[in-house]
Amino acid sequence: MLISKTSKPFTNLKGQLLSCIVTSFTAAGLIALGATVIPSQAHAEAPDVSVRNWYSDTGISVPELKPSWTAQVDNYLDMNEPYIGHQAIAEHGKVFTFAATKLISMDAKTGKRLWSYGKGLTPYIVYHNDVIYGLNGDHKPYALNAKTGKAIWQSGSSTWIDTQYRTEMLVPTGDTLYVIKGSTTFAFDMKTGKLRWKADEPLGEGDGTAYLEESNGVVLRTFFVQGALTSIQLNAYDKKTGKKLWDDFGQGEALQIKDGLVYSVDYHSSLLTDYQSAPERKVNVNVYNLKTGVQKGSLEYNWKMKGDPPFDYGYGSVFATNGKLYIEQGDQIAEYNFDKYTANADPLRTYQRPFYKENGQLLGIVQERLVYKNETTGEVAGIKLANGQEVKWYGDAPVAQISVYGKGIYRAQRNGTLLGINMLTATPVFRVNTGGDLHEATLKTDGMIIIQSEGKLLGVKLPASLK
Repeated sequence: MLISKTSKPFTNLKGQLLSCIVTSFTAAGLIALGATVIPSQAHAEAPDVSVRNWYSDTGISVPELKPSWTAQVDNYLDMNEPYIGHQAIAEHGKVFTFAATKLISMDAKTGKRLWSYGKGLTPYIVYHNDVIYGLNGDHKPYALNAKTGKAIWQSGSSTWIDTQYRTEMLVPTGDTLYVIKGSTTFAFDMKTGKLRWKADEPLGEGDGTAYLEESNGVVLRTFFVQGALTSIQLNAYDKKTGKKLWDDFGQGEALQIKDGLVYSVDYHSSLLTDYQSAPERKVNVNVYNLKTGVQKGSLEYNWKMKGDPPFDYGYGSVFATNGKLYIEQGDQIAEYNFDKYTANADPLRTYQRPFYKENGQLLGIVQERLVYKNETTGEVAGIKLANGQEVKWYGDAPVAQISVYGKGIYRAQRNGTLLGINMLTATPVFRVNTGGDLHEATLKTDGMIIIQSEGKLLGVKLPASLK
């Protein structure tokens, strides 16, 4: 646990001043009498404020695992921000990353290099059905056989967009590779690399979100658009031609697409209310025909804020999974039956929200636990769905990066170590000395974790309890 402690240099200030005055007069008197004065011992100047942060448990005692291998790779810290988090992947016992601007493949168990491809490549790759997709230095997509590194195709169409700030994503689907560059969407034939179409949202002002979903011949994307207030906008495009079918200002990404209908949260209407004075809150989930955008209905969820005005905005994340809808409502998360909507229904359950006053972000559900991130410290906490109990996965140093796979939490720390923690029991299992301060996402494949430190990868064999 992070603890802050402040020293108290101003205690008994009156006594300190009096002592200083007496000492000065005594020294002056001795000099006047011709006496020899021995200089007082010099002291370092005391700080006005001294603050220290540390973990109460200064050393977790667990077995230390030695890496099976270490490899030097291109440092992700030297890459442009849109590519960080996409410069390395691990699949089917292999690791794919960049070294000297080449794409390389390594055996995850031994670190042995299997093949290399290209030069001066954009450090962004995705894996789909034994194929690696990426961008060359001119931002032209390519496809490689993941086993051999042989090129399947190199597109002749560039996706470069000359904007300073933009979202960049590669999204492979069944037969199409989508490339998101800001407010522009490119659709490439996955077998040939031929550009099928290109669509731009001019009101997106050069940027858009990373959300793209394809369903029944329709492609959905969201953009931030300016209106009376800046809000999100949901767009639908024809998959074959890229023609815009419809859009709706204020609507977010699809919570679900079911029976030809799109369920999407209305984020704009609530911004127009005087929420500070009125405790009533609601979330509207609007329902649209996927192909036409005609609104078919609306699901309304209501509640009241606690306490007295001025009230907080009232809700944050809204997401749906496994027939349930979760809405952040003040200091709580409410769970509703999404598949069987009833007007004015009470929540099935409510949970106390972690990090409510500390800018907490809901990440989703893992191992039947709602998982939250503290945006200030990077720490994570969970809520057990079964009983609402809060659980935390502490380390013994400030966190740099946390990745979760199944029941394993891999906590890379700012003291050059990584802790492996059992998510279900919150018990630390092992430690690895990474030798790095900052870390990118830990990867996992074939019983190995791949730790991304600063300019190097470390392959570590997992203990049986976390495989």
